[in-house]
Amino acid sequence: MNFFTKIKRFLNRYAIKGIINYVCALQAMGLMLYLLAPELLSYFMLNPVAILHGQVWRIFTFLIFPPAFTGGSTIGLILFNVLAIYCIRIFGTIVEQIWGTFRFNCYIISGVLLNAAVAILFYLFTGFPLVLTPLHLVYSFFFVFALMFPESQVMLMMVLPLRAKWIALAEAAIYLYDFVTGSIFTKAEIFVCVVHMAIFFLWMVLAGDTGYKQKHRQKDFQKKMRPAAVVKRGHRCAVCGRTDKDSPGMEFRYCSKCEGSYEYCMDHLYTHQHVKTQDNTPHNE
Repeated sequence: MNFFTKIKRFLNRYAIKGIINYVCALQAMGLMLYLLAPELLSYFMLNPVAILHGQVWRIFTFLIFPPAFTGGSTIGLILFNVLAIYCIRIFGTIVEQIWGTFRFNCYIISGVLLNAAVAILFYLFTGFPLVLTPLHLVYSFFFVFALMFPESQVMLMMVLPLRAKWIALAEAAIYLYDFVTGSIFTKAEIFVCVVHMAIFFLWMVLAGDTGYKQKHRQKDFQKKMRPAAVVKRGHRCAVCGRTDKDSPGMEFRYCSKCEGSYEYCMDHLYTHQHVKTQDNTPHNE
């Protein structure tokens, strides 16, 4: 058992399940404050000067910043924020289901602490108060999803179907443009976001279950399942019974934790109960 596994087992009991719901609740609260009492919003922002003077709650309450701003009407502002919070919750929930509660907690908490550390260190070395927002941190959930499932279909604005990789590339282009043309605050936020994702993925690959041993097991599993895939003429979900003929655009995959040839659609791949042949009963993760 490596060091990371020991730490994970020790801290897993303290992980907050559904932490993305709390993040979205803070953002909804920030939207209400911005509409009703915008002057109060500044008391929750990540201000390094205030933090060094004892207002340490700002390290975490800076997540209260609304995720979307427009130059239009109040109705438009509300609609864009509701849509943004909805998307953040959806993709955050998917990432948590894939990574698990502990890892997703680590991702959010480490992102928050990294933003705070950069703001404080920048102020200590330059004397300039770098007030950062959590926008790029919460929007990075989509990048994480796109890196894991680039071929998945995403409904843009809940209407237009697009591949996740193309939307991620478009958003990356926007980030690059904002980094080149934006203010020092925008540059710092994007830099912290990219460094955070790079560090976390590197940490996951080297120390987590996504390392070499896990990849080796996945390759062995795929080799064993190839004959079954050749014999089988179609795909069918073991939970809902949906086939590739019913949903031509749906992806079907086998679960490496189920004992036997059980195939699932993407809606149930990470939510089903694992099947164990020794007692023929499903088991949760």
